[in-house]
Amino acid sequence: MDPTLDAGVEQALAAVAERALRCGSHAGMELLLRETLRLTEASGAALYDGRTCVARAGTGVAGPSSGGGRLLKVWPERTGRSDGQVLERLSAFASALLAAHARESAAEARHARLLASRREQERNAASWEQRRSLAAHDLRTPLMVIKGYLDMMMKGTAGPLSATMQRYLDRMMRSAQDQRALIDFRLGRGSATDLCPLLHSAFGPDTKRASRWSVALAVPDRAVMVKASPAQLEAWVRALVRGLASTHATSVTLQLELLEPMRCWRLAASTEGGREPGERPFMLLGELTRRLGGSVRSPAPGGHPWVLQLPAELGPPGASGS
Repeated sequence: MDPTLDAGVEQALAAVAERALRCGSHAGMELLLRETLRLTEASGAALYDGRTCVARAGTGVAGPSSGGGRLLKVWPERTGRSDGQVLERLSAFASALLAAHARESAAEARHARLLASRREQERNAASWEQRRSLAAHDLRTPLMVIKGYLDMMMKGTAGPLSATMQRYLDRMMRSAQDQRALIDFRLGRGSATDLCPLLHSAFGPDTKRASRWSVALAVPDRAVMVKASPAQLEAWVRALVRGLASTHATSVTLQLELLEPMRCWRLAASTEGGREPGERPFMLLGELTRRLGGSVRSPAPGGHPWVLQLPAELGPPGASGS
């Protein structure tokens, strides 16, 4: 091949490769066809993947592909030796572009299917959320009426109660409360998060504060599910760490236990070798605890521990066994 022509082909292929890299394989194929027309002086060119014309350029009508595979076709047919060499090199690059285009088309089709599936799942989720909300409302409304009448009867609004009547009302009130808890558990929107991994991560030996204090952590041998999202509970644990760090204690003891009758987790935190906690860190911890539906008791002079309570997600009533 003439050196000048060879350099022109190399320059054309470099431009096509850059175009395909920047704009995709189809843009690269369009530029390749234009360069083919320029280098071969043909009136038209087309790229075939099997019997399917993927891209074409120039004038005239492309004849049908007679064979399978991926090929570059020009018209009128070029019979010169140099044209054959140019077409051979361009065809090799065209085959790579067609393969890349097939992969891109498959990826786009897969993405379209995934997007359609996601939209269908979102529609189903919205429909189920609406059903959940309606079911929870329909179940809670008559239960509220029942509890209202039970409260009035227990307050003596309907007259004095005998011991037997009082006992029956107590049982009915407990059943109503259990039913409300069951409805909230089955149909509630709130999420639950395990507190144990967050405590181990925050107070473990690999944390940056491990060299400043010694930590004794005692937790139940079970999942400590708290009615909170992961982000909410992570913020709460960070506030707990900052509050304890503000005491500059050399030793921290954390003990977590379940108060099953109250359906809550009780965390007792005691410190040694420090001072009173900072006001702002403790206020932040108290605010986040209250947002989670819990309570906090501040440490008092004399070594009394911090006591924090968080609502537990134990499942339906009677299902809180370990």
